[in-house]
Amino acid sequence: MNSRKKKKNHIFIYLLAAIIVFISISPIIWIFITSFKARVDIFAIPPIWFPKINFENYVKEFTGGSSRLPYLFNSIKVGLFSTLIVVILGTFAAYGLAKFPIPGKKNWEFWILSVRMMPPVAVVIPLYMIMRSIKLLDTSMGIILAHVGFNLPFAIWMLAGFLRQIPKDIEEAALIDGCNWFQAMIRISLPLSTPGLATISIFSFMFSWNELLSALVLTGRTAKTLPVAISEYWSNTQIRWEAMAAVSIVYIIPIIIVTFIIQRYIVRGLTMGAVKE
Repeated sequence: MNSRKKKKNHIFIYLLAAIIVFISISPIIWIFITSFKARVDIFAIPPIWFPKINFENYVKEFTGGSSRLPYLFNSIKVGLFSTLIVVILGTFAAYGLAKFPIPGKKNWEFWILSVRMMPPVAVVIPLYMIMRSIKLLDTSMGIILAHVGFNLPFAIWMLAGFLRQIPKDIEEAALIDGCNWFQAMIRISLPLSTPGLATISIFSFMFSWNELLSALVLTGRTAKTLPVAISEYWSNTQIRWEAMAAVSIVYIIPIIIVTFIIQRYIVRGLTMGAVKE
């Protein structure tokens, strides 16, 4: 009886999980199906659930004079460079907070984390004025600096928790063997903090990849990212659902691939990182 009851419980849990997963990914499925439809088919009644495979929407949006490829490349460039800068600066700052005696360390850490609590919309106008004064409006560097400012506090706070979990004996042994603090960090601490580095990397990249507000305010034509380009399919007169769906699918694919590649590090990062002893 107990085994049957456990089996029924497992079946119920799996069924419930499958339903939740389907509900979660149903918007992506809808967008994927819509990306192959003509505009007439989108509003057809009854709905066309399985349209003919037609890549016309993709070809139209990513070729020719109105191609969205430059905006996709802008998003990739901004996401990669901002993530790289965040990881480098966050690693050094977190290592200093975790390993060195700093007066008022806890207050510094709370202040750093409180900066991340601030909504980005609260600093859009000051950020615009700063970028205009230093002539970084409508440039990739301006967007990269903005994203670094938004992501760096989270990276420092989370990576500091990982570095604190590394036993001091290991680093002290490296120092006795002739390493300095920088070499101990590079050779000992960072390899042991791979889950933390992967976690802050994917979260920083996801924020930069999906961020719309600062990109919308700080860019015009040259440095426009793909989220800004996608928002332009909506107007007062019409919404180009088929084009929006095709571009959105292309935009979703990279982040899904990256997440699947390093998902095991993300799980370890979310369960092990940022734990106060």
